[in-house]
Amino acid sequence: MMKTMRMFAAVPALVLLLAACGGGDGSSNGSATDGIRTIEITALDTLRFEPASVTVQAGETVRFVVTNAGQTVHDFFVGTEEEQMEHEREMQDMGDMGDMGHGDAQADTQALTLDPGETGELTMTFEEPGEVLYGCHQPGHYAGGMVGTITVE
Repeated sequence: MMKTMRMFAAVPALVLLLAACGGGDGSSNGSATDGIRTIEITALDTLRFEPASVTVQAGETVRFVVTNAGQTVHDFFVGTEEEQMEHEREMQDMGDMGDMGHGDAQADTQALTLDPGETGELTMTFEEPGEVLYGCHQPGHYAGGMVGTITVE
């Protein structure tokens, strides 16, 4: 009888634990101790990201956990449209020189390059409302539509 009562007492705690782990839109609230929200992004060989768009709050710090689910190398670069275009030019120039890595300091804080099956993390704080993009700048990927939108409210 005592065993049965303990089991029933544990059920509400389990329900609360499972509810706290929810977040079916690919994001979670992050842990209460670090105050950082985690958003999971998947890079696909169909030249798409899933999800294709996310919404964050101004002043919010977000940890992007990006997984390359494809069979080719993919990038994840966060920036405005102008920064995306500048990064695209830099990547093309590096490709002409045989180096497809991210060579400048800005790219190191705003970009990941992921081999097939690899997962990486990028943490950023979005200070101003507006629109920011995430894109892949491997040859032909950005032009092929491998870009997503971050709406900062």
